[in-house]
Amino acid sequence: EAIGQGCDQVVFLDGQEGRYIEELGGMNLYFVFDDGTIATPATGTILEGITRASIIELAGKLGHQVEERRVSIEEWREGVTSGRIVEIFACGTAAVVTPVGSLKSASGEVPAPASTDLTMRLRQALVDIQFGRAEDTFGWMHRIV
Repeated sequence: EAIGQGCDQVVFLDGQEGRYIEELGGMNLYFVFDDGTIATPATGTILEGITRASIIELAGKLGHQVEERRVSIEEWREGVTSGRIVEIFACGTAAVVTPVGSLKSASGEVPAPASTDLTMRLRQALVDIQFGRAEDTFGWMHRIV
């Protein structure tokens, strides 16, 4: 169905109510709000990924409050439409950090927010630590050779 809609990924919702976001395919989702706060769905039924944890720490270091809480599909739609949600990105081991495009469903399409500024800063910061181009102040990297 997603491929038929021209989509590369699917959004999984909770199994109880079918309205709270769990994850995007095999990646965790983040919503950046106009006040600089970031929300990511609370874990419980989804895997607590190391990339997810790294992004939460990096965002905090950059001065952003990260809330791990329930995020509804309605909040996504309304937040983008009102301008309250200014960026949406996903993270995972293979993709690292990537902007999320539009949301398509039987009830219509919600465009992607225009900005990717924080998304790309977080991606660059994480990749720079991974490749040794930036100091690892978190103690994540361990020399094995």
